[in-house]
Order: sequence, then C-alpha cells, then structure tokens
Amino acid sequence: MFSTNYPSIHINIIAIRDNYLAIRDYVSPSVVVSAVVKANAYGLNSKIVSDCLYDAGCRDFWVAYLNEAIDIRSVLPYDANIYVLQGFDSCDIDLLKQYRITQVINSIEEFNVAKNHGLDLVLFFDTGLSRLGIRGNDIDVLLPDIKNENVSYVISHLACSEDMYSPYNLKQKKLFDEILLKISEIKSIKAGISASGGTFLGPEYQYDIVRIGKFLYGIQVFPEILKSKNVVSIRTKVLQKYSIPIGEGVGYGFTFKASRNTKIAVVSIGYADGIKRALSNSGKILFYNNNGELYKAPILGSVSMDLLTCDVTTIPDDCTCIGHEAVLLDDNYTIDDMAAESGNIPLEILTGLNYRSSRMHINYYM
Repeated sequence: MFSTNYPSIHINIIAIRDNYLAIRDYVSPSVVVSAVVKANAYGLNSKIVSDCLYDAGCRDFWVAYLNEAIDIRSVLPYDANIYVLQGFDSCDIDLLKQYRITQVINSIEEFNVAKNHGLDLVLFFDTGLSRLGIRGNDIDVLLPDIKNENVSYVISHLACSEDMYSPYNLKQKKLFDEILLKISEIKSIKAGISASGGTFLGPEYQYDIVRIGKFLYGIQVFPEILKSKNVVSIRTKVLQKYSIPIGEGVGYGFTFKASRNTKIAVVSIGYADGIKRALSNSGKILFYNNNGELYKAPILGSVSMDLLTCDVTTIPDDCTCIGHEAVLLDDNYTIDDMAAESGNIPLEILTGLNYRSSRMHINYYM
C-alpha cells in the first residue's frame, strides 16, 4: 500500500467539452470549430480529449506531427479530419493515405513533393508571424498547380491576436485576403486565419474554420467576451508544519528571511512535477476549511525538486495540519493566475506539468 502524500492532477474532461460547445455557439453556424490536440492535447491526453470532443460533435483536429495523428486516429472514426501542422516528407505519403490524414504544406518545396499524389492538403501561408509557412509572394509560383490538388483549406496564423487593437491583425488579414483572392480566381477555396484569440476579433476573422487550442483547456483569452471553464486542478498534502523566528531563512539560498515569527507548512510537490521555480516567493498555495472557505498561503523561499514551503501564519490551524489537502491549481487559482505570478505564459505552465510521471496521480472527470 502506497502513501497518499504524492500530488495528483485532476482533469475535467466535461469542462473541455463545455468550452468547445461555448465556442461553437459563439461563432456563426457556418464556421467549423476545430480542436488543437497537439502535444498530447497540451499534456491532458490527446486520445481522451479527442474522443470526448468527437462525441460533442467536433470533426476536425490539429496535431503537430504525423505520429500524433496516427495515435488519435485509433480513437477517431474516419469521418474525422486530422491535420498535421508541421513536417512532411515523401516517406509520409503512404501513411497519410492509409490513415486518411491531411498534411499542412508550409513551403514550395513541400508542395512540390506532395503534388500529384492525390493527397488531401492544407496550404499554410506566413502572413507576418515569420515562422513556418509559404511566403506570401510565392503564391504566383503555386497557382498553376493548386488547381489540380485537393486543398481542404488555406490557412495562416495571427501573431498578435490576443491584442484586440493591434494593427498587425488587420495587416495580416489584408495580406491573407490578397492571397485568397488570387486562389479564388482559379478554384473555390475554404480558409482560416484564427486560433483561440483571433476567433474573438470578430466574424471577419473567423472565415470558414477556427482552430481552438488554449480556450479548450481553460486558459482565458478575452474573458469579458466569453469565459473558459477551468479544466485542471492540482492537489497535494501538508507533510510538516512548524514555526520559525524572525530572521531565519527558508529554502536553498535563503531567498526568504522571516520578518516576523512565521508558521511554515511544507507541501509535497516541486519542480520535478512541473511547478515552475519562478513561483519562488511569488506563488500561492490554497487551503480550504470544512465549510469551503478559501485561504491563500504565499510560497516562501525557492521551489525545490520535491517540496514547497508556504506561510500559513494567518490561516486557521485546522486548515493546514499535517495530512491536510493543499491546492496548487483550481477554479480559484487558475493556470492564468499561476502564469501571471511566475512570469510565464499559461501554455508553458499547462504543458510543463509532469503528467507522465509515476510521482503524479492523474484523475479524469468525465
């Protein structure tokens, strides 16, 4: 029998489904709401997430690599469309056909390898993000061959979509529209430029498809427009509790020294579990009493590999006794909150949690 002191992650699959349905209700009925499930659904298990979203009506899924696509095809019927965003070689052609997977083409070189093989393709144009993508001024080179290919969508990606007033959004949109206009002169085409952020910039940014990632997983984009439900919570236990006098240091390097007599609670979790060291002396640990009242304890000192220490001086003793539950993420202290206090972005917090470790117990609520 193992001790129950090790930390656990609780993943609310129903909340992911509800976030998908909320976006679907928000956009026009003609707009396809697709799900980004790359990086193992941002760490939350791409098979479980994809299966849930398929049951909710989602039929379009985006991954980064072909092996991810093949992995989720095992739970997705063949009427579901799976798109591979990056990396293509001629040796992939047979697998793309076998598993009915659509390849995203990011360069003229990739297009020349893919053409004339009867593949389903998506053309990705870089309109200003300056990462992967066909250069906008290369469209004229591609036009003669595009007509004969099975192009599901022409897409791009906004660099500043989470700034509603950024002039770069309109700049990228104008370039994208110019590319679409040229293609439309030779064939009918469907298009998409927006991920979660761009979806809220208005109907003119939604086109035929939107690619929803972070909103699905409880990360806020424009909560004043539509709020995403929290998906992830992390719980652990208090291992030890004691008091230190004024002037005594806490943790490696004594980055915290007590300015008063301080009660310390030591909890069982650390950076080996994906808790960022940047939360040292800045993050919070949550405690609840039997009536559900919330108390927030500041993290003191450096985040260690396996342990955190926090200040529970002003918190009732019955909330912080040895064996009591300590909460690192929940509806009252979300990934967005943790990211703000650690100087990270929410996606780095979410994907950085150590889901596969035997140190961490995973629970799914379905």
